This record gives sequence, C-alpha cells and structure tokens, in this order.
Amino acid sequence: MLALILWRVVVFLDPVPLVFAPSGATTSAGPATSPNAWAQSGNDFRNTGYTPAEAPFPEKVRWTFSSTNGLATSPVVVDGRVYLTTEDKRTLALDVRSGEMLWEYHSGWPSSSTPAVTGDLVISAVRPGIVVALDRITGEVKWENHTGSPILSSPVVADGTVYIGSADSNVHALDVATGETRWTFPTGAWVTDRPAYVDGTVAVASLSKELYIVGDRSARQQFFYDTGRGRQISGSPIFQGDYVYFGTQDGSVWALDRHAKSYPLERGILFWRVNLYIWGVLPPPVQNGTVWTNRVVGGMSVGIAVAPDMLYAGGLDGTVSAVDAESGEKIWGSDVGSHVTSTPTVAGNTVMVGTEDGRVVGLNRASGEIIWEFQTSGKVTASPVVAENTLFVASRDGRLYAVEAR
Repeated sequence: MLALILWRVVVFLDPVPLVFAPSGATTSAGPATSPNAWAQSGNDFRNTGYTPAEAPFPEKVRWTFSSTNGLATSPVVVDGRVYLTTEDKRTLALDVRSGEMLWEYHSGWPSSSTPAVTGDLVISAVRPGIVVALDRITGEVKWENHTGSPILSSPVVADGTVYIGSADSNVHALDVATGETRWTFPTGAWVTDRPAYVDGTVAVASLSKELYIVGDRSARQQFFYDTGRGRQISGSPIFQGDYVYFGTQDGSVWALDRHAKSYPLERGILFWRVNLYIWGVLPPPVQNGTVWTNRVVGGMSVGIAVAPDMLYAGGLDGTVSAVDAESGEKIWGSDVGSHVTSTPTVAGNTVMVGTEDGRVVGLNRASGEIIWEFQTSGKVTASPVVAENTLFVASRDGRLYAVEAR
C-alpha cells in the first residue's frame, strides 16, 4: 500500500518537466491592444468578453459582407481592418469603413475559429487541425502548424504563445513567431473552446466535465476540478481577479480560486467522501477550490462574459442573467424571448446576446432592461463585437453586418 501511495505521489509531482522544461517563447508578443480594437475571441487573453467602449445604438447598417455559407464565428477588428474566417474556406481582411475586401486567403477547409491578431500576424485555424499565421497586411502565409486532429477552438495569444484546443484532447502551445510547438497538455477529452491565460497559467475546459489549470513554463497541471455528472462546461473559462469563472450546461455559473492547488490522491479522497455522504456518514463534501456556484438560467449551451464586477449568462430558456462576481448572487434576470445562442458580449453599459430567432438583443447591464434589438435573417451563434464605434454581427444567414448609430 505504501508503495502505491509513493508511486501516486511521484506520478503527481512528475519530475520530468522540472528537468526537461519545455522551450520558452521566442517573443513576448500578445494580442493587439487598443480601446477601439477587438483582437481575439473574448477580446482579451483572460476571455472576459468585455470592452469599455460603448455599443452604438444599431440604427444604420453601414455595410454587409456576404459569404456563401452561414457565418459561425465572430470577426476581430484592429487598426481599421476586420478579419474573418468563413465556412466557405477563407480567411478575409475587410476595410472597417467600407467593407471592401483587402485580401483573402483560401485555406481549402472550413473554419469554426475566430482569428487572433498579434503584431503583424493574423492567427487562424481550420477544422482539419491546421493553425496558420498570415501577414495581416498582405495575407501571405508566414507559418503553419499541423496538429493532426480537428480544431473547433479559437486561438488565444498571450506572452509570445498561441494556445489552442484540439480534438486530440490536448491543449497546444505554439510559439507565435515560428509556429513551433512549445508543449502540449492532455485533458482526456476534446477541447472545443478557447483556453484562458493570466500570469503564466492557462485554464482549459474539456468535454470530460473537467477544468485544468496548467503552468505555462512547466506544462504541468497545477489544479484540477471535476464539475460532476450532467454538468459539462459550456464555453470557455474566464480569469478575473483571483477567480476563474465558467458556466455549465445545467445553467449554473461557477467561481473557483485560481490559486488553488491539487494534491496527490485528491480525486480518490473526494470519491470516498462523496460515497460516505451518500451513506449518511459525512456532510456534503466541498471540492477543493470551490468559491461559489449558482444556477441562474434554465440550461446553457454557450459561455459567459465578465465585466469588472458582474458576470452575465444566457440560457436556453431565453433568460439573460446578471450575477455578482464576488458573491454569486443573481442580481437580475430578463427574458429575451428566444434561446440565447451566443456567448454574451459586454460593451460599456450594454450586454448583448445573439438569439436563435436571428436577433442581437442589447440590455442595460445594470438593470437588465432591453434597450434595443437588431434583426438578421439567420440564427446568431457568434458573439457580437464592438470596435471602432461599430457593432459587428455575424449571422447564420451568411452575412457580416457592420452597424452604427445615425
């Protein structure tokens, strides 16, 4: 028995990465940063989905861009250019004022990933598992990385590294300058949503209902959390302050201590504590790292957004809810009249969600009052984007709408 325990400790401590640490990034490049930009999915590498820029009241469609297939991903906007990946196998650059196409790259494969802009590069991914870096001015290919398995996740750029999930159950960390693989980390199930990054740590959720926090310099697990049966994580994790937040398919929002550590035999101990609780011997166990959890909507198929003091979640029951980020208390809930099909975006004082009936609904983020709606001809599954005084809406009707106030 002692030998088994010692073996488990050795496996947990995993001394190999300490001796053979993965290579460091060759640059410290991060996403493009500007008050008027939206440089990657979730806007920042913490995945907040927040910008201080106010959303314009959508009164006038300045231009539309049409694709031959429905649009499933959000655009990104940097320095007067809009970058978009499409189901008809292209990555595009458009002029932000006119919608004129500046260049297009034909990948030969559809994409389910929002691109990321860093320095002179646009990083995109296509479904068969190829990550591509393009010159953001010309569209010229700078590097490619073939991961070998399908990719549905969007890339996240931070501290010289591209982080992206894959159907091979791994998170891949690629050098942003060269495209070389720095490390991979196995999660045990598909990773279909983007990771989050802060202070040298990466949070990733897998389809196995588990959340991992991994050290970037060691590529080692620092923390593990099991959400439990029937609670698959929806969307991407978010770092904010001392917490990591996420939603689950049962409509719950969770806050965990991002500094928590997992220890040898912890899973086995939790298993037996749960069983002893079922038998009435112990009180309900609280998993290490739990700060709070609260069921706030009636089922969830998308992620959440985080403003400085509040979380926002959209439900399959048509409810959008605001939750106090510190306490987990539900502050308000509003009915938008249709399934919420996009992860919320928070722009200034407005929360925006896409719906199954083709609308983007804007709500006052303090009160939950619906203040405007914008109608498209298809379901909206891509998060709305606000940048350069414009609202960008990608719809399953195949159009990208650039919308502004009169």
